[in-house]
Amino acid sequence: MKKNIALLFLTAFLIFSCSSDSSDDTDTPEGDTLVGTWVLTDLTVDSGVDDDDLDFAKEILLFLQGEGCDIVTFTFNESGTLMSDSKINNLSINVGVGGLDVPCPTESDEEDSLWVLDGDQLTISREGEEDQVITIQLEGNTLIIPGESVDENNYAGADAVFTKQ
Repeated sequence: MKKNIALLFLTAFLIFSCSSDSSDDTDTPEGDTLVGTWVLTDLTVDSGVDDDDLDFAKEILLFLQGEGCDIVTFTFNESGTLMSDSKINNLSINVGVGGLDVPCPTESDEEDSLWVLDGDQLTISREGEEDQVITIQLEGNTLIIPGESVDENNYAGADAVFTKQ
């Protein structure tokens, strides 16, 4: 189960670790802009989906958020650069006598890439890798990435929710 949770966060991180040029505000949905810093704040699971791993991942994310721990942060710059900061690879879930212990990782992985937004299509690219295109929902201070974009076999029915800081 720990591997599935880490895989979800890692895949979300990798999807955003890539991109292609700069953003044009006229291309963004409803005139909103992606430029700014975004933090993973929630994992929404469709009420029709019965998946204990997704529910567990959501609980861990919400617990860490309550502790002031930002697991994944993306900074989309006007220049078309994307800086990602992820603590996922350093996340440890410990089971002890007192229950679960999920400390906020002190180390993180940082990556730079490029991005382009055309309507609701976010393209992210990194040198030497194939561009990735994701259909996103961007409304005000909320960015939603469908779980199917992360891994259609394991995360269908879930969405990664980022909040602009």
